[in-house]
Amino acid sequence: MNLFRPARTLPLLLAATLGAGCHQPQPTTTMNAPPAKDQTRVGQFFAQHKDQSLMADMSIADMHFVNNTALLTGVGEARLERYAELLATTGGTLHYETHLEDSQLLGARLRTAREFLMQASTGSKPVHVALGMPAARGMTGGEAAGARGVARQPEPRNRAYHLAGAGGKAGGGS
Repeated sequence: MNLFRPARTLPLLLAATLGAGCHQPQPTTTMNAPPAKDQTRVGQFFAQHKDQSLMADMSIADMHFVNNTALLTGVGEARLERYAELLATTGGTLHYETHLEDSQLLGARLRTAREFLMQASTGSKPVHVALGMPAARGMTGGEAAGARGVARQPEPRNRAYHLAGAGGKAGGGS
């Protein structure tokens, strides 16, 4: 009597192979990113930089709207919400630079942005949206080289850029 018949062995081998393949590995929380606690710390450090660049730029663009519609994208909503917070006490004008030639779509996008800002604003000063180029002048070559030099300095600057009233002392320092 032959114990290794293909009719009996093949199903047993197949069942053992499939059973071993169903093992679920532990899910990873991050792939190529630092752990969440580091992201929060880094995000807090760069929040002032982002706010300063937003205030220097004061603009929205076509990328903040869904293509060929007046609907805001998630990035557009986040940007306008942040502008509503930053400009709540002072008000101001956001510039919308576009290459659209469709005047109806352009008008609808301006209305969408204005309505969103009115709903998101908690302050008494209005935030306007107008056609035009961003307000930022950009950086000169010397400023860019200086910023690169500051970024390469070896000493720690973890508190150097915190604003007064934002949880740190004005002017930085420990």
